[in-house]
Amino acid sequence: MPTDSVSPTGSPISTGSPISTGSPISTGSPISTTALARLRLVAQGLVPGDSLPPPLRMSPDPVSAVRRMTALQSQDLPAGMLAVGVRADGATASGVAAALASGAVVRTWTMRGTLFLVLAEDVRTYVKLASARVMRSAASRHRGLGIAEEDVAVVRKVAEERLGGGNGLTRAELFDAFQAAGQPTGGQRGIHLLSILSHRLVLVQGPLRGRQQEFRLAEEWLPPGEGLAGDDALEYLAGRYVASHGPVDERDFAWWIGQPLGSVRGPFRAAAAKVVAVENEGRVLFCTPEVASLLDSRAGARTAVALPGYDELALGYPDRSVAIPAPYLERLIPGVNGVFKAMLSFGGRAVGTWLKEGTPAAPRVRPELFEELPPAAADAMARAVARIEKYWAG
Repeated sequence: MPTDSVSPTGSPISTGSPISTGSPISTGSPISTTALARLRLVAQGLVPGDSLPPPLRMSPDPVSAVRRMTALQSQDLPAGMLAVGVRADGATASGVAAALASGAVVRTWTMRGTLFLVLAEDVRTYVKLASARVMRSAASRHRGLGIAEEDVAVVRKVAEERLGGGNGLTRAELFDAFQAAGQPTGGQRGIHLLSILSHRLVLVQGPLRGRQQEFRLAEEWLPPGEGLAGDDALEYLAGRYVASHGPVDERDFAWWIGQPLGSVRGPFRAAAAKVVAVENEGRVLFCTPEVASLLDSRAGARTAVALPGYDELALGYPDRSVAIPAPYLERLIPGVNGVFKAMLSFGGRAVGTWLKEGTPAAPRVRPELFEELPPAAADAMARAVARIEKYWAG
């Protein structure tokens, strides 16, 4: 799989009429896909200003943004950091780096064999839930790379010796140490070794050193605690996913968390019973009462935002058509091959892409719109682009 991605019960939730017994409150009338897009924009903390209910306002700092979002995909580190930055009021690149340096936020392989930025306190819950499934799916690749249990033991010993006592090493430095111990790292073998150690909760990725991230020993870098497991973990994460990504259903969550639908149904139902149900195109979706309270408003409808590649607004759901209208799908995901370009969004739906230009000292955003925007929307998009440039400058 990898390049940098290796590769808290009951009956199912109905996808027809709202559940009645022990169920969430239903809002009644179906909502449009346009309304669904802007509600997700709000839930993800991408709508600025003080007009929203307090729980839905933009996060005050990067750590709060990660806590709110539960996890942000980060196989591309600068994109993952920017995804945090655009969700935190006035955040800068140095502010997100400080959150990593503090140990409050870490980057590691969690669900779907992919790197995510998560709270340090949540790492054990994610990794314990995902590890066995991810490692099974990678077993044949490990055999092809000649990775046996004795090889893992060697690199684990090297990592623990070199990183013990609060030391940090970059990926390249760890690869050098592995090779010195007789463990090749070419042909993605090194990345898989790091992934195995991370899935065994030996390693996490912490502070930046220049443009590289240091690996640290999980036992030293993470706060104490065992984390949640099994249905407790799934219910806990389902509740947070509904709050941060809703309106969503059990299939959305099963895909996002990388677990079989049958495994998540009971825990998801338990979490969904505490929130609100809405209907969109025959699907029953769930969101917090605060998000549902905005159904009859225009919250998010005029919000422009520039987002990095692989952003959760598009990638946090198996069906990308809510955030990316069909005519634009190929332009944002060329060949629909898993490469997600940076996105310009208005009202929660894609209207263009953007490129990073300029110099390292003075980077600039070059927008590429797919459609002409009305003057007010164009002005809002210009402010969104300027916000990215301000993030880089800080």
